[in-house]
Amino acid sequence: MKCSINKKYYFLLLILLFAGGLPAKSSNLDKTKPEDIIRLASYNIRTKGDKGDKSWEVRLNALVDVVRQNKFDMFAIQEGRTSQLKDMMILNEYSYIGRDRDGDNKGEHCAIYYKKDRFKVLKHGDFWYSETPDIPSYGWGARCRRICTWGYFKDLRTGKKFYVFNSHTDHEATEARRQSSFMLLEQVRKIAKGRPTFCTGDFNATPDEEPIQLLLKDSLLLDSYKCTLTPPKGPSGSFYAYDKTGKTAKRIDFIFVTPKIKILSYHTIDDDIKYNKYSSDHFPVMVEALLK
Repeated sequence: MKCSINKKYYFLLLILLFAGGLPAKSSNLDKTKPEDIIRLASYNIRTKGDKGDKSWEVRLNALVDVVRQNKFDMFAIQEGRTSQLKDMMILNEYSYIGRDRDGDNKGEHCAIYYKKDRFKVLKHGDFWYSETPDIPSYGWGARCRRICTWGYFKDLRTGKKFYVFNSHTDHEATEARRQSSFMLLEQVRKIAKGRPTFCTGDFNATPDEEPIQLLLKDSLLLDSYKCTLTPPKGPSGSFYAYDKTGKTAKRIDFIFVTPKIKILSYHTIDDDIKYNKYSSDHFPVMVEALLK
């Protein structure tokens, strides 16, 4: 499926508008209020265990700076353990939904953070990427239990409602990644039922690999990197493995959207390189979006 708005046509409209060839009412952007834009990010924050300037105690401060300086309205994390989520509550303007993947209240989360004064959670839940999705479980030879947290939100500014599904698929088992793509599509159809939906996450696959191709060929989801109305900003890769040259970065972090969401901009945020400090071994990826 192609993006819901043709970029060439869109930019032609802008050219005609500013040249006086079209009345102002022909531009949808003129109707856009800045406060209607949702700045949503996907952010693998890296679990605990690293030492020195890569330790969680050091990275936490850098992460807080990234979130606030880039003015995330929502951000969906991967790899955060329960203790890390508690530490992140210094971001007191946010709340979050989601549970740990192992069922012991210690494991990693795919939590979704949202600004409390802007969004209301209407419903939320979790499922596991496995043959038994309703309980903590391993699926299709995966090395780790893998979870997806989802939420149904109301934007208190506009009254519009939308879903966010946040995933972290397996890093070793090929079949697990493949089946996870099928399950995500199935669950989005079952739960969201055609409503505007963001699917965020670390999919441990690059755009040319089968798990991503399966998601896109289905026609339900669009890659926001490809559908943005303006050229993507920042590096193309998101997993940079603490390599501050950025040369090894691979794009394995995604924000997919259904066609009822317009992507105004896409940004891979490399503040770790710009400010010479580590927040994670991944760069967050962020979109500015409008609900149609």
